[in-house]
Amino acid sequence: MDARRQTSAFTRAAVLALAAGVAVLALAVGWRLGWLHAEASRPLQAAPTPQALLSPAPQLVRPLPPTDTRLMVMAPRRPAPRATGLVEVCGFGVVQVPPDDPDPVQRIPRALRQSALDTMDALMLASDDPQVRAAALWMGARLRGRDVRGRIEQVARLAASSQDPFVYAMAMEACKGRSASDSGSCRLLSTAQWVRLDPDNAVPWRALAAEARDRDEPLAELSALQFADRAARSDVHAGRLPLLVEKAMGPQGASLQRTLALSAGWSAEAVWAASHGQPAVDIVGELAQQGADLSCDNVDRMQRRWIRVTRR
Repeated sequence: MDARRQTSAFTRAAVLALAAGVAVLALAVGWRLGWLHAEASRPLQAAPTPQALLSPAPQLVRPLPPTDTRLMVMAPRRPAPRATGLVEVCGFGVVQVPPDDPDPVQRIPRALRQSALDTMDALMLASDDPQVRAAALWMGARLRGRDVRGRIEQVARLAASSQDPFVYAMAMEACKGRSASDSGSCRLLSTAQWVRLDPDNAVPWRALAAEARDRDEPLAELSALQFADRAARSDVHAGRLPLLVEKAMGPQGASLQRTLALSAGWSAEAVWAASHGQPAVDIVGELAQQGADLSCDNVDRMQRRWIRVTRR
């Protein structure tokens, strides 16, 4: 009897323990299912980027304020805008150029211009280079009207004793249009001698052909034209005058003196080109534009262009 009671009591205890375990398990499963349902119903969030997962490195050096970085860059200095009609003349300053007169040199006081041209003339006439002296005599006679007759006489005599084709060409141009009664020393010159001095140049041959045509000598004209066609070059000595002016002035002259002298040389070159039926070099056209730049840098640039012209 006692054994049965003990077995029955043990069985009841086991059943109670099993029921309690099942209840606990049911509670755990229910809680887990509820948590999973809550997580599934929660809105999705974007996954963090790899950069966000990395912690920022500590700053060991304090950065400069943003405005301080400008001290590290030196921007080029821009020239201040200049009012319309204001032009710089090297050695003088800024001048006002009116619309009806584009030449800034004319804004320089007349006394300064006259003094500069007189100095240029004296230096060129005193040069030991016959080309420089011939250029001074021609410029004075043709452009400035200075002692026209006397200067033509001088350049004609200079050419008559010279073997330089350029000097001879200057004298022939200076003597052009002189009458027989007023030719003076120009009678010492001849186109035939010019041809002998520069036989590879078509220019004197064409002049010789023109003389034959004026004398009504067609065979002589044809012969001269044939030689002109076979000549190696056709050279009117373009671009030479500004360089001869600069040679006489030298590198030590004052800036304004040099600017005014070179401007006279450029003007003389334009007249020389026109007298030979040649178009003016682009530089002369540039100077004729409204407000031509005669700053020191541009004057030097134009002189370098003249050098290139003479080397063509």
